[in-house]
Amino acid sequence: MLFMGPNTSNDDDGLQFCPNCGQRVTANDDFCPNCGYNLQEYRSGSQTPEPAQPAPVINPQKPASRTKKKVRTKQQKRRRRETLMVVFAAILAISGITYGEYYYSKASTLTRAVAAVKNNQSDLHDYFYTTDPNLKLTNSKLQPLTKYFNQNPDKLLSFKTQLSGLGTFDNHRLSYQKDGQKFLIFPNWKIKVKPVYVTLTVNKKNAQIKEDATKIAVSNTPHFSKKIGPLVPGSYQLASSANLDGHKLTNANTYHLNSNKTIPLTLKTVSFNVSGPAGTHVKINSKDQGKIGSSGVMDFKDFPWTQEMKVQGVYQNGKKSISSEPRVISSSDGNQDISLVFKGLVSDDDATTLFDNLSEAMTSYSDSGDLDDAADDDGDDMSSLFVGGDSSPYFGQFRHMGKSYYENDDLDGIKVSATVDSIKLDSESSSDVTYDMKYEFDTGGHYHIQVFRYTAEVVKNDDDDNPVEIKSISNQYQKISDYDKAY
Repeated sequence: MLFMGPNTSNDDDGLQFCPNCGQRVTANDDFCPNCGYNLQEYRSGSQTPEPAQPAPVINPQKPASRTKKKVRTKQQKRRRRETLMVVFAAILAISGITYGEYYYSKASTLTRAVAAVKNNQSDLHDYFYTTDPNLKLTNSKLQPLTKYFNQNPDKLLSFKTQLSGLGTFDNHRLSYQKDGQKFLIFPNWKIKVKPVYVTLTVNKKNAQIKEDATKIAVSNTPHFSKKIGPLVPGSYQLASSANLDGHKLTNANTYHLNSNKTIPLTLKTVSFNVSGPAGTHVKINSKDQGKIGSSGVMDFKDFPWTQEMKVQGVYQNGKKSISSEPRVISSSDGNQDISLVFKGLVSDDDATTLFDNLSEAMTSYSDSGDLDDAADDDGDDMSSLFVGGDSSPYFGQFRHMGKSYYENDDLDGIKVSATVDSIKLDSESSSDVTYDMKYEFDTGGHYHIQVFRYTAEVVKNDDDDNPVEIKSISNQYQKISDYDKAY
């Protein structure tokens, strides 16, 4: 215990305690070795000791309070990291669910499925399923479907549109449905395949039957049938072949299979001829058979017949390929006449009538100078012969020309006539008609005759009175003749 005061008791060896801090001191110490208190002044009574302060405890180890503080900081950091990890995991989970709802949605899945079909991707089979236990869907099994869309690109858009809207496509053979779930959360949208079963028949013994170039059967009777399936809806090459009277006869064609049916692979021949514009390529079941010659007719004798046998013409005009409407060849034993129909091809009769009407209207207008008289024998105005009527610049040229003939005092009259020289298919909706227009000018003592050759673009329309109209006239023309003739 510390005793404060000027007369602190001493022990026998002359030692005493510092009145300021209580540290033991000797009588010879002028200052306390512990706190530096001035003992000399204290002894003389000129200094009052300050309240005693406890001597600091020196501990070579780290203070306990600091150790505890650092431990608490590590725990706080660990809890903070754990909290951040939980928040981050929650954000990832929410983001994953949000993205999954988009990625596995009905629309997004269908978009990927269509792309897989279009590009024939390696994961194609992942977008399809079937409930038919006899059909295992693989990329190989789905090739007829991709082949069908490659052959008919416009059908791929219908495929996506109909599955998205109606949910079915191609005679209900393909339907877009949910097939379970993905990760127990998202709907698993897939295209369900309802397979096709087809029966093939052939009318000859020892005939080979092939599916996509693979032999699947050989007939053992003249009335043989073979059932094939299950098949994914799509395009299939089906064929039969046999020797007939020393000649190998083949019936091969590509079929779009989307229903259960019987397909006769009958082995026989048919004869027919195809008429169309000279130079037109004739294709039978998409195979080029050559070009139509100058006669406008191409003959086929004893040609192998196939079910759904189609003939189509392809006319090449520069870089433009113009296709005719397909025609089906029947199994008739008699000779058949097949006329290729091009929508834009103007007939010779229609072209002749058009330019005869134009000549009559020009003759009447040049004689009277009255535009009301610019009409053909049926009373149709000259403007009705042109696309756009009165607004057509080509009608304007004829109107100006007829007016100038009427106002020419050196002419007593004029007669105009036309002759069609040739017709050439120009596009899907028009033809180039080359015609000669003859002008007979009555000069009062003789006729001055001029013949010019023009080419006009002529289009079809739905008017029964004027089934064709002049769309344009080339500014490139040729003078055929120029001479005088006496009365």
